[in-house]
Amino acid sequence: MARRLAPPLLLALLGALLSGCAVGPKLDEVFQARPGPPQGQARIFFYRPIDAFLIGRDTVFVVNDRRVGMAISGAVFFRDALPGNYRIHTVDDIHSVVYLQLDAGDIAYIRAQSQRGNLGFGVGAVLAEPEVGERESARLVYTDGRAEEEDEAGQPRYLLPQRAERGER
Repeated sequence: MARRLAPPLLLALLGALLSGCAVGPKLDEVFQARPGPPQGQARIFFYRPIDAFLIGRDTVFVVNDRRVGMAISGAVFFRDALPGNYRIHTVDDIHSVVYLQLDAGDIAYIRAQSQRGNLGFGVGAVLAEPEVGERESARLVYTDGRAEEEDEAGQPRYLLPQRAERGER
């Protein structure tokens, strides 16, 4: 009897684990060459490798107090940014902050990963070295970063430094 239950139980467990993963074409399948930022802007790639520890727990990347996209296990997305200073974290871990200063043409990689915080384990943000970020994100599913329930009005367009939003230079 136990032998009959084992395969269905394993399949159910595997299905539950994989349900938190992104599905679709990989970044390197969508783009022949890694896309660069538009003229006068920078680009930030946000990604989250498959992590069995917190696979079903999605989180959101926050840049300068704005939610910019979902950190889904096994997925990558990017946002274009004006040159300036950026403060990046996830909603899960507001204490693991990445500070970036970007110039036009820069490309940065922010990785979401499991880490222990004050309230237990969560998904935090870390800055990846460009070579590491490019390699790790290449085989991840390319998404637009939006949650499935968001409509077009909920899609972030560009990241703007707070000082630029206030008209300061």
